[in-house]
Amino acid sequence: MYSLNDFFGVLDKIAPIKYSYMQIERGDYDNSGILLNMHESVARALFSLDLSIEAVKRAKRLKCDTVVTHHPAIYHPIKELGIGGDTAAVALAAKNGLNVISMHLNLDVATGGIDDNLCLGLGGEKYKFLNGLDDNAHYGREFSVSGTLAEFKKRIAKTFGTQKTLVYGNLKNKAGIVASFCGGGSEYALSYVRQGGAADTVVTSDMPHHVLKELTERGKQVIILTHYASENYGFKKFYENVKKEVGKDTETFFFEDKRFL
Repeated sequence: MYSLNDFFGVLDKIAPIKYSYMQIERGDYDNSGILLNMHESVARALFSLDLSIEAVKRAKRLKCDTVVTHHPAIYHPIKELGIGGDTAAVALAAKNGLNVISMHLNLDVATGGIDDNLCLGLGGEKYKFLNGLDDNAHYGREFSVSGTLAEFKKRIAKTFGTQKTLVYGNLKNKAGIVASFCGGGSEYALSYVRQGGAADTVVTSDMPHHVLKELTERGKQVIILTHYASENYGFKKFYENVKKEVGKDTETFFFEDKRFL
């Protein structure tokens, strides 16, 4: 059994929390780390992209004492905590005595993290980094894939387990050079294209219409995944790495919320 701090140390080894702080210094906002500290040990941990009510219920059924999320369980300052509204999952986790750890921007950019695995899942075996914090932390990748947009969409559906994919472009066209950004990377994608990025196809999530319009008018093809699908794939890889690291000292479980795939 790990202590809470030692268990967090395992997570930090894979996705160093320093990257969250570095991105905050660059103007981004984040709240990663141990966000709910209810007890000193971690015997059974559930990994879930979000701290949702469903995730807390699953953790309770599995008799877990800790939940590890990607998205911060507490993102903005909380003025009021209760069983209704946007604090319900946090309140329920506290009521059930669960520790909660969130690994957000640091896991996005770390080698082997969310953005890295999005690129690999899309078929980017050889890629170029687009935005970097240091040699081991980057956001955005550029790479080439074979086949048409239709074939690319089909591979995405199979790899990421989702049929909720929007494609803007002629499905008979080649996918060609791809630029990918996990989560809500629209502004990064737009900046990349404005700076002359060579990609034929941009892949990300949560794209506002004005960004889609500009990318399309600049001649780019666009594929929009659900935010959950673009990040759950890499979060599962993170879970698998942690599971190997902790071995039998802490039991680990993965919760996949199919409502959002």
